[in-house]
Amino acid sequence: MSRLMFFVLVMTLQACMIASDPLPSQSPEETAGILERAKQAYRETKAKVLNVGSTVADFAGMYYEEHFKQTADSYVEWVKGSASSLWERLKNRVPTS
Repeated sequence: MSRLMFFVLVMTLQACMIASDPLPSQSPEETAGILERAKQAYRETKAKVLNVGSTVADFAGMYYEEHFKQTADSYVEWVKGSASSLWERLKNRVPTS
């Protein structure tokens, strides 16, 4: 995830540098303004990526609920029943003294 954030930051900085008009002389105040714009663009991009990530996670959860959960639940119940019946048979065969 940190590689992705670094990549997004580099791309955002490049886009800001291309979009900004070149000034004849850059004072420290102007450089600070560019950095502030880059930080703001990074924050906005990060927020958008996190929003998309949560949307994808919600979609995956909904897809699981609709398509896999019904099938998986029946198998889980079958395994629970088989395990408990096996345990009962084992308890009956092994003498407890």
